[in-house]
Amino acid sequence: MSEKKYFPLSKENISALIVNGCHAQNWSKVSVPRDFDPARIRNCTFAGAVEIGKQSGDIVLIDGRRKVCGIYNSTLENVTVGENCFLSNVSVGLTNLIIESGVVIENAGEIACFGESTFGNGHAVTALNEGGGRELKICEKTSAQLAYLTIFYRDNKQLIDRLNYIADEFCAQIKNNRATIGCDTQIKNCQKIINVRIGKNAILDGVLSLKNGTIDSSVEAATFVGSGVIAENFIFQKGASVDEGALISSSLIGEACKVGKQASIENSVLFANSEAFHSELCSVFGGPYTVTHHRSTLLIAGYFSFFNAGSATNQSNHMYKLGPVHQGILERGCKTGSSSYLLWPARVGAFSVVLGKHYTSFDTTNFPFSYLSDEAGKSYIIPAMNYFTTGTFRDGFKWPVRDKRINKNKLDQINFEILSPYTAQKIINGREILMDLYESSEKGQPFVVLKGIHIKRLLLKSCARYYQLILDKYFGDLIIKRAERRNISSLTGLFTDAKNGANAADEFWVDICGMLCRKSRIDEFSSAVAAGKIQSLEQINAEIQKIYMAYEDDEWDWFLASYNKMYKCELFEEQSENILTFMEQWQKSSLKLLNMVTGDAKKEFEGPVKTGFGIDGNQEADFENVRGIFEENSFKIQLEKERELVNSQFENIAKLIAQG
Repeated sequence: MSEKKYFPLSKENISALIVNGCHAQNWSKVSVPRDFDPARIRNCTFAGAVEIGKQSGDIVLIDGRRKVCGIYNSTLENVTVGENCFLSNVSVGLTNLIIESGVVIENAGEIACFGESTFGNGHAVTALNEGGGRELKICEKTSAQLAYLTIFYRDNKQLIDRLNYIADEFCAQIKNNRATIGCDTQIKNCQKIINVRIGKNAILDGVLSLKNGTIDSSVEAATFVGSGVIAENFIFQKGASVDEGALISSSLIGEACKVGKQASIENSVLFANSEAFHSELCSVFGGPYTVTHHRSTLLIAGYFSFFNAGSATNQSNHMYKLGPVHQGILERGCKTGSSSYLLWPARVGAFSVVLGKHYTSFDTTNFPFSYLSDEAGKSYIIPAMNYFTTGTFRDGFKWPVRDKRINKNKLDQINFEILSPYTAQKIINGREILMDLYESSEKGQPFVVLKGIHIKRLLLKSCARYYQLILDKYFGDLIIKRAERRNISSLTGLFTDAKNGANAADEFWVDICGMLCRKSRIDEFSSAVAAGKIQSLEQINAEIQKIYMAYEDDEWDWFLASYNKMYKCELFEEQSENILTFMEQWQKSSLKLLNMVTGDAKKEFEGPVKTGFGIDGNQEADFENVRGIFEENSFKIQLEKERELVNSQFENIAKLIAQG
């Protein structure tokens, strides 16, 4: 039996509180600990049941000021206050709250909970399709993968019904007529916070209005909500920062996301490490690393991940027929150029760059690493070429190091790989399509058209060769990675524990909003959920993490089967000299890639790039003092190290092959 913490006020305490300017509708409903110090409660009004923990010592505010713990110049109604808090100058009042220990609330208007609330959990968001039909019930434990399945897998009604049921069950568990403010949270200069549950160590400073939401936060990953923010029906996950006049409505802001500078976000979800400044987002499904930084940029009714929006990027989802019912997909790693435009519906292949304005619907999913442009109202594509650019190569370096999530038990499972079975299967398809088009088209034909996109016939064969070069590099990378990670000392050791299933090469791979995996694993998971074998959000996230952890072995099995399919021989049955030849091709392809990327990077130090430097003469010196010289550029040096690494890795694998 737990020890009683709160006791009725003594007559002496009541008298002392009255002397300190305090009032109560009913003093008998105010409870305190036995060692209560009334000197720390001044000019306060109490209504309903109020429990006040022991107030002692000082507390340090986020701006460095030190304050004496206690409650001052505030109104409390049906509130429990934990130990060692500082509550000061809450003008309208604190109503129906559980305020945990170490909380600071200073210069606030109204913080309250009215009626039973789930605090934004369970609110239906019409992400991806503004016309509805793909609603997601957002919860504080909603991961990118859970959102993806709920939004995209509408062909599986039983799965969707179960996912919605699990979300409803979670909401039922947290429903309360009091809102919690987690321990060590600090709230300063905020006007109105209604029906908002706040986690530990959160910081709220200068908020205008928060209604019906959850601010999840923790000791290691504090969440920040700043000046001028207005939000309603929202979820802010751990480590997020929402600041500078952001307007949020019916949206989820994921772990370590940054939103600010008057960004307007409605009916959207943004997952880990995404950033939205200045821009407008409406019905956006933003996977990890969705980034938009510019004014005049509208993202609407689209799916994005590892995405960077150019200034004035825009899309249309409205044909002025049956309403805004269209949607678009930009697969992982895409970018849009300044003033780019896309008419939905459309689908853009992974790691592609969209330039210009596109008024026709097209599907380039089998052409990753492409450039898309427009001319005279037609859309054109150059397949494969974006793989050999500085930007794509830098992305592979920067995304892992820019993961700002420091909380334990991260919700979103993220594979950062640029080359994977997911992109490789598209490369294989794209290469075959290009060669088929080359064989079936007439020699004098300037362009071929496929699924709404134009391709120069002269590029078909060369782009197919570039896709093969990428495959050669990726397949060799897998052998190197396997040998290094497992510290393999012999060639036969590479194949230990490899399942090499007969159908592994034909198995479809998917990108579940940042997590790469075999489709069959998702199907097994979906069946388990639909059958009621997985019954909570915690179990869902745990099972998804298991799929994520299986990536490396699944990738290796896929490679072995794909090698067999392409070269008509099992890799482990190959002669040593054939494997050596294979790795020599990997070395050649890798070095060629690095040379192409280096050449692309060097353009940033040549010719017209220097325009605008040396305004009154001496252009070279001005440029060098501002930009430096190419030979000393950090990215160029990094590429040199990559060359050295390729040669070193080849020497090591050659020795391993020689040992048999």
